[in-house]
Amino acid sequence: MTSDLDTGGESPLELRRRRAFRVRMWVGAGSFLLANFALYALGHGAGPWRLVWALLPLIPIVWIVVAIVLRVRQMDEYQAKLFFPGLAVGFTVAIVTAITLGTLNSAGLEVPDNGWIVAIAGIVSWEVTNLVTGAPSA
Repeated sequence: MTSDLDTGGESPLELRRRRAFRVRMWVGAGSFLLANFALYALGHGAGPWRLVWALLPLIPIVWIVVAIVLRVRQMDEYQAKLFFPGLAVGFTVAIVTAITLGTLNSAGLEVPDNGWIVAIAGIVSWEVTNLVTGAPSA
């Protein structure tokens, strides 16, 4: 009987929350790219400005973390139940990748840009897990 009460779709509030999350993430990603371009263009050299340019990309990263935390807090119980396996798998893959690259580095096998490899492995595994489990698309 309760199936007659179920609308089957997302509420307007949920659609607004999803849209706001996507905008926040795109703003964070765009700001991160701009900060990295500034770092690569202006971060080489000596002096105190080098530290400022090196820390500049961390500001959008904090923005992205806050956006994800806000989105998770807005989810209902069922959405969170679907969303968290992706986070768990992404975190696990990132940690295992970091340990593997660290072990290779300790053995003398230098892997260039290993921080980016860890980040990309975690994000891709998070998204793939979300697709497999049918998690909400943020």
